[in-house]
This record gives sequence, structure tokens and C-alpha cells, in this order.
Amino acid sequence: MSTEKTASSQPATTASQTRRTFLQRLGLGSLAVTTVAASALTALAPSSAAAAQVAKENPNRVKVFRLRSRKTVACHACQLHHRHLIFLTKKAARHHRAHPGCDCPISAQWIKRHTFRRLFNARAKERGFVDLRKV
Repeated sequence: MSTEKTASSQPATTASQTRRTFLQRLGLGSLAVTTVAASALTALAPSSAAAAQVAKENPNRVKVFRLRSRKTVACHACQLHHRHLIFLTKKAARHHRAHPGCDCPISAQWIKRHTFRRLFNARAKERGFVDLRKV
């Protein structure tokens, strides 16, 4: 008697796995990565107390929002659009993107209060953004 195992009793290798098992493993892996990333972002998110501290440190500055295309994969339309627009709120930035599929990140920026008053007149405040090409 020999103690050799037959080919049918060996476990399946990665080369012979089915499409279904491959997709299941891929889904479980991406779920694990998403969970880890979400917990890391929650830990790094600034609290409202930290935001109030930043506002106290910058009494002569105003927080505005910009769409960012640097260090991201952005099309030419996004690059031209984001270069010239400044928004009052994140909501205004979300609603005035370069095109319907634009997913460029929105970043906060501090500008001097004097500059803010010059840029955002009554009409610009009503619209929620200012186009620097027309100023």
C-alpha cells in the first residue's frame, strides 16, 4: 500500500477556483479594506472643538471652499473650472462642479477678511460663489 494522495482529494488551487468564489473573496477583501479606512478617517476627523480653536487662532481670516484638481486625476475642464472659482459653502461647491461626472475633492481655504469682503459683494454672496476671471 502506498500513502500517495490522488489528485481528486487535494484542495482546489487558485488557478482552478470558480468565478463565484473569486468574486466572493474579492468582495470580502474590499469590505475589510473599506472598514479599516472608515475607522481611520473617523479617528482623524477634526472635532467641532478643534474647528473652533482654528477659528480663534485666525480672527482676521475667513474660511472658503475650493474644488481641488491637484494631486488627483482630473480632466482639463475640471482644471480650468477649479482654478477660478471660490465658494462660500461646501454645498455651493458641490452644486457648481465642472461637469456632471466630476468627483474632485472639496478643500477648505482661509483667506484674509479684507480680501473676502472685496471678492464677495452682495451679488456673489447671493450666488454662493465668485468667479475670479470676472473680478
